[in-house]
Amino acid sequence: MTSETKDTPDDASSKNSSSLLSRDSKITGDLEFPGQIEVLGRVEGQIKADSALIGKHGEVEGSIKAKTIVIKGQVNGDISGKSVTLHSGSQVKGEITYDELVVEAGARVDGGIHRAKS
Repeated sequence: MTSETKDTPDDASSKNSSSLLSRDSKITGDLEFPGQIEVLGRVEGQIKADSALIGKHGEVEGSIKAKTIVIKGQVNGDISGKSVTLHSGSQVKGEITYDELVVEAGARVDGGIHRAKS
């Protein structure tokens, strides 16, 4: 008799999962997500995820580290990502480290912008 090890459906889908923090929500503490996190409310703490989207009314007081980062709201902290997009109306106070950066007209950055070292 042989045994095989397979990913359970929960294990296989966790990398493609999506989590949402609704607009009127507030979380204090460090957060880590497999997959994507969408922040429409307020987070006070560090965010680590595969992908992070900070919505138009979203606020983060802390750092963000993810492969893909999209900012439409406000971030007061450092951002580090492979791909970083700052939409018009977004506000970032902190250092941004990126491989690929898109900054739309109307985005505001108070801090340094650095390309990641290869």
